[in-house]
Amino acid sequence: MPELNGGHLFIRCLKQEGVRKVFTIVGDTILPLVDAAADEGIEFIDTRHEGAAMHMADGYARITGQPAVALFTGGPGFANAISGLPAIYTSESPVIFVAGCAELPEKGQATFQEIDQVAMAAPVSKGSWLIHDTHRIPEYVATAFRTAMSGRPGPVHLTLPIDLQEAPVSEEDLPPYLPQEYRNMGRSQGDPSLIEQAASLLANAQRPVIIAGNPARYSVEPAQLEALAEATGAPIFTVEQARGLIDDLHPLCFGYADGALNHTARQFRNADVVLLLGKRLDHRYRYGGIFSPEAKLIQADPSPAEIGRNRGVAVGLLGDLGAIVDQLTAAARPNRNLGPWLDTLKREQTAWLDSLRDNATGAAPMHPLDVYTRIEHLIDEDTFIVLDGGDYVQWGRCYLPARAPGHFIRLGPLSHLGGAIPYAMAAKLAYPNSKVLAFMGDGSFGFYSMEYDTCIRHNLPITGIMGNDSNWGIDKTFQLAYYGRDVGTALRYVRYDQVVAGIGGYAELVEQPDDVAPAVERAINSGRPSLVNITVKSGASPLADAMIARRTGG
Repeated sequence: MPELNGGHLFIRCLKQEGVRKVFTIVGDTILPLVDAAADEGIEFIDTRHEGAAMHMADGYARITGQPAVALFTGGPGFANAISGLPAIYTSESPVIFVAGCAELPEKGQATFQEIDQVAMAAPVSKGSWLIHDTHRIPEYVATAFRTAMSGRPGPVHLTLPIDLQEAPVSEEDLPPYLPQEYRNMGRSQGDPSLIEQAASLLANAQRPVIIAGNPARYSVEPAQLEALAEATGAPIFTVEQARGLIDDLHPLCFGYADGALNHTARQFRNADVVLLLGKRLDHRYRYGGIFSPEAKLIQADPSPAEIGRNRGVAVGLLGDLGAIVDQLTAAARPNRNLGPWLDTLKREQTAWLDSLRDNATGAAPMHPLDVYTRIEHLIDEDTFIVLDGGDYVQWGRCYLPARAPGHFIRLGPLSHLGGAIPYAMAAKLAYPNSKVLAFMGDGSFGFYSMEYDTCIRHNLPITGIMGNDSNWGIDKTFQLAYYGRDVGTALRYVRYDQVVAGIGGYAELVEQPDDVAPAVERAINSGRPSLVNITVKSGASPLADAMIARRTGG
C-alpha cells in the first residue's frame, strides 16, 4: 500500500461521492493528486485545452444528472479552465472545479504562478474556497458537493495547495462521514395548503401550461413529469437542461418552451394558468411579460430567491421539484375543459413543423433544413443531439425533437461557443453504445478542434455534422439587419474534413443535399471520431429573426 497523503484523502472524498472519472490536463501543482488518483483507480480524461475539460465536466453532469469533477494545475491551468466557468454557472451545472497552487506558507510572496484563484472563481460559482488545513479536506469537499447540489444546482471551486496534497495522513484521517451524513438526501415537499391551491387552479383552468426548466433535470424523473401531465391533462413544454425530460413526441408535450424556436410556445400569451417547474422569469420570458397580466402563475422552485422574482405569482411552491411534482399529481383533479386548448396547440405545432420543412428545397448550396430533414431517420430515442453555433444550429433546435433527459444538449444561457466537441465526448464517455451527433458551425468548430485528438486517444467515436457557410453566421445576420453591412464576420472556406482526417478521424465533404444522409451514415458506421463537413448557405434563423424583431420593434 502507498503511504497516504493529503492527495489520497482528497481523492477518497471524491470516491465517496461516486466520482470515478475526472476531466483534466495534468500540471505541476496537482501531481500529488494525480498520483493518488492513480492509486485509487480514478480514470483521467485528459484533453488538449483546459477549457474543453471544463465543458466535458459540464456535459457529463448534464448527461448523468450527477456532479462532475474537473481538476487542473494552478495559475495557467486554472486561467485556461476558468474560461468555461461562466457558461457552467449560467447553465446551473453541478461541476466541482478543483485547482492546485503553490505551497500555502508562500502565498502572498509572489510565489510560483500565483494568482488569486478563489477570488477569481467566486463571482461565477456558488462557492469558492481555499483549503488551508489537510485535516479539513473532508469538510471542504463535503461543503463543495452540498453547495453544488442544494437549491438550484451550480458549480463550486476548491483550491488545494501542493504542500497539503503531499502532507502525510493516517487511516484515522480518512473521510469520517458518508455523503448521506453531511448533506440532505431527502426531498423537501411544498406546503400542502399551497399544493391544494395550485391543483385547484390547474383543475379549473381553460388554457393551462406547464413549463419545466433547469433544476427539474436534477430532481424530477421522466415518469414523474409524464404522470403530472396526464393527471392534469395540461400541455407541457421544456427548456434548458429539462429538454427531453418528457419526450417531445408525448401527446401532451409541445416541445421547446421558447416562442423564438417554437411558434407553438407563442400561445403562452393566451394561457390562463402557468405552472413553472424551476423556470426563471428571465429575459427569455421578458421577466414574466410574455404571459397575460390576467394569467395565474404557479412558481415551483428549490430557491426562495426565485419565487416572485420579476413578477408576482398566484402560488409559490418552495421545495424539491420532484417532491412537488408528486404532490401536484396526487392532488390533481380531472380537467375536462382542455379539448379546445389542446386542439389549438396541435394546429400550431403542425403548422410550425410544416413551415420549417418547406425550407428543405433540395437546392445547392443547401438550406440547414436540408441537413436536418435528411438525417432525422438516423436519430432514435437514445441518440445524443449536441448543438453549438449560430444560425445553422438554430434550425436544428427548432426542428429536432428532444427524446430523453440529458440527450439534447445546447449551449447554456451565456451561449458560450465551442462546447459541441467536449459535450459530445462526455456523452460518448457516459453512453458508449449510443449515437452521438454534434451539430456545429464552422466558427464554433475552431475553438476546440484539436479535441478530435482526445476523441481518438480515449476511443470516443463521436460524429460531427458541420454546417459550413464560411461566416460567423448569426452575427453577420445581425449586422446586415442593423447596419446594412457586415464587418469582421467573414471566415475562409476551409476543408475542416481534411483537418479531422489529418488528426486520424473519419471525414467527408458534402455539397449536395442527396449526399448528406449517406455521408452521415458512413461516418456513424466508421466507428471512428468523424466529421461531415457540409456546405450550407447563410441566412437568418427563426431565433435570429425573433431577436432582430425584438430589438428593432418589428
